[in-house]
Amino acid sequence: MTDPKALQKLWDQEAVRFFFDRPHRYCHIRKPYQGECEAEFRSLGDHVKDRRRIILWRVPADNYFYNPDHPQIMKIPFLLFADETVEDTDEVLRPIVHEIMMDAAKNEKLVGH
Repeated sequence: MTDPKALQKLWDQEAVRFFFDRPHRYCHIRKPYQGECEAEFRSLGDHVKDRRRIILWRVPADNYFYNPDHPQIMKIPFLLFADETVEDTDEVLRPIVHEIMMDAAKNEKLVGH
């Protein structure tokens, strides 16, 4: 069996490569690799595993979440609805990421309700 840390490094390198090859993009959606973000997906409750997706978000340097000491690609576990498809474009994904971040900020009481 392959070392999970080695797999994680490969997945992270693939994400960096995606954004390096597409400098105009800030978001990307893909299916998770086997075992990727397993604990995070389990925390989302009972669901069909085929609905799992990972949204990758390249954090802009002018964003609150930007930290120059760490890689600036956030990995967000995401569940599709029953027969939903989500187009892999920034125009579709950026509003989804914005909503997820606003919900997280509200839960952490970083912004008003």
